[in-house]
Amino acid sequence: MAEIAPFRGLRYNPQEVPDLSQVTIPPYDVISPEEQRDFYEKNPYNFIRLELGPASPEDSPTNNPHTRAGALIQEWTRQGILLRNPSPSLYRYELDYRTEGEQSKTRKGFICALRLEDFSSGRVRPHEKTFQAVKDERLDLMFACNANLSPVFALYPDSGEQVYSALCHQAPPDPAVSFTDAAGMAHRLWPVTERPTIDRVRELMLEKPIFIADGHHRYETALNYRNALRKRYGGGNPNASYEFIMVYLTDMNEPGLTIMPTHRLLRNLGDRDCERFVEKAKYLFDIERFEPRNGNLPKWKEALRAGGVTGNTTIGVYWKGCVHVLTAKKDAVASLLARKGTPPALRTLDVVVLDNLLLREILGLSDQFLADDRNIAFTHDFAEAVEEVRSHKFDAGFFINYTRIEQVRDVASAGLIMPHKSTYFYPKVTSGLVINPLFPDEEIF
Repeated sequence: MAEIAPFRGLRYNPQEVPDLSQVTIPPYDVISPEEQRDFYEKNPYNFIRLELGPASPEDSPTNNPHTRAGALIQEWTRQGILLRNPSPSLYRYELDYRTEGEQSKTRKGFICALRLEDFSSGRVRPHEKTFQAVKDERLDLMFACNANLSPVFALYPDSGEQVYSALCHQAPPDPAVSFTDAAGMAHRLWPVTERPTIDRVRELMLEKPIFIADGHHRYETALNYRNALRKRYGGGNPNASYEFIMVYLTDMNEPGLTIMPTHRLLRNLGDRDCERFVEKAKYLFDIERFEPRNGNLPKWKEALRAGGVTGNTTIGVYWKGCVHVLTAKKDAVASLLARKGTPPALRTLDVVVLDNLLLREILGLSDQFLADDRNIAFTHDFAEAVEEVRSHKFDAGFFINYTRIEQVRDVASAGLIMPHKSTYFYPKVTSGLVINPLFPDEEIF
């Protein structure tokens, strides 16, 4: 089902840029304006100049962040800052990192080209909604650069770890790229050029569905780019470079795969108060109260996490000194969601229960209210969210457990879309390791 291929990637020349920690960045959509400035000033070859260049009051249709990025790729290639791999390659990639609880993990995967498939084929499966304005902006950048600058993060099922084992076969012990970034994460990259290994990995991947974890906008943008170039060039070559997209793939059974929860912070709640909210919630939830003293907050957090371990929908509420854990009454919640037309695969998602029942049904918040960033904020950091409420920057915080990988699989397999901010795969895939140039007259493999 998944047709992957090697490609001749553009990578930083280690003779010119020996320390990749100075030039690599997170994905564009998690970079704050302050971080954007810091990356820009960090190094003249920092990848921010390509992925998210700064705007200027003098920008025009012919001179703007996108056109400047396209010119820079050409300039850096001429200068030898970027070198193209001489042979088509897969790129085995390992990342060492620590979770919020300081647990050490290693996520293993690889970067490759993936044949673009319309979602209707079922071979590539999304799970999140996209926004047209973002896709339009990314498409402008893609046309200016004629490249996949950063990979889509996607998953495949492989309980026997056959794919990654095949990638490691007869591999050199030392990676071609090795560096530790500012966050303390260690990155290692091995280009794989041996044809028997590549053929074996391609064969193993053929029967596997692909689940997009992160990068839905990038994937749909690549579809739009492909469709435009098919019209321009007649669409006669199924192996043209624009028929593929650069992806980072990892096994969904990989122990190093982490999904973080996304907590909700609310302000401008008016005369709504916690006690009335809790009373209204009793018909759908069993409720445990905690005194909001510092010594009790760890117990509250532990009770929230314990529910997630057992598979129960548990939601923590911290509201102006009113601290509770709400555990869903499964039958009552499932029945109400069914009456609202919620598909079965979505009814067990903590984020669906929170957004649809607690925030909309019980608190009575409108879609318009919840779409306004003056009223709602999102964070993955539990301690940060508690402090935001404690310091009165927000009226209330609603805390959830992470979405489990099997839930992502079930939702995507059913052709459904999760609510906004349902998953946060951590860490994000670093941008700047490899670029996939797209030349219309060039075949990917």
